[in-house]
Formats: sequence, structure tokens, C-alpha cells
Amino acid sequence: MVSAQVKFPHPGKTAMSGTVKIDGNSLVFEIHGIDTILSIRRTIRVPLEHVVSVSTEKVPWQPFEQLKVAGASLPGVIKDGLYLSNDGLLFFEMHDPERCITVSLDHERFKKIIFEAKDKDDAARTIRDALAR
Repeated sequence: MVSAQVKFPHPGKTAMSGTVKIDGNSLVFEIHGIDTILSIRRTIRVPLEHVVSVSTEKVPWQPFEQLKVAGASLPGVIKDGLYLSNDGLLFFEMHDPERCITVSLDHERFKKIIFEAKDKDDAARTIRDALAR
């Protein structure tokens, strides 16, 4: 099992942590702390074969382009949970859009998972390395 610890430090706030890891043939997102309540999930597990791409481009807040289905949202502060967009159902775990990876999926409930990472390049590399194997 390959894993990359992903932490969410916020200036002046208590650091929250989550994990992006590879477990066998699955990509696993583990959500920790208060975000488990706000996003209404603890874990998301998807088969690696359903991962289409991984991006480290900045994620815009787009407060009026997506409909919140379940979770928490305060533009510029937090976006956790399920959102419906023109692309389909998205899952967000985002406090700082500069630190997010976007994982595009096929044959899954979510079309994309947007997940904040302390080192988004390292998290994306972990996923890409697993896909290359």
C-alpha cells in the first residue's frame, strides 16, 4: 500500500488532516476531523481503473454554478460535500482552492472529486504513479 499524508493547515485555525492513499487497486480519500460532519463522509473509495485524470489546477469557488446537494458551503471559506453541476455529481473537500487536486472519474457516482492536499503535487504524483503500474 502506498500512501501520502495530506494535511489541511489554515492560518489561525486548528490544522485538519485527511489522507489520499492507494490501497491495492483502489484510490482512497479519508476525511478527518470536523470535515467528516460537514462533508457527510469519512471515506471515498474508487477503483483505480475508474480514474480518468488528475489535475492540480486551481479550483474556482463557482458558488452559483453548482447546486449543493448535501454538505457545507461558505464561499471563500469552505466547500464540503456533494454538489450537482452541468458535468454531474461532484464531491468537494475544499478550504483553499490553491491546494486542491481534481480527480476525474468514469463509471462512478461522482464525476469528479475535488480534494484539498497539503502538497497537491505529491498527492497527484502518488495517484499518477499508481495508474502507471
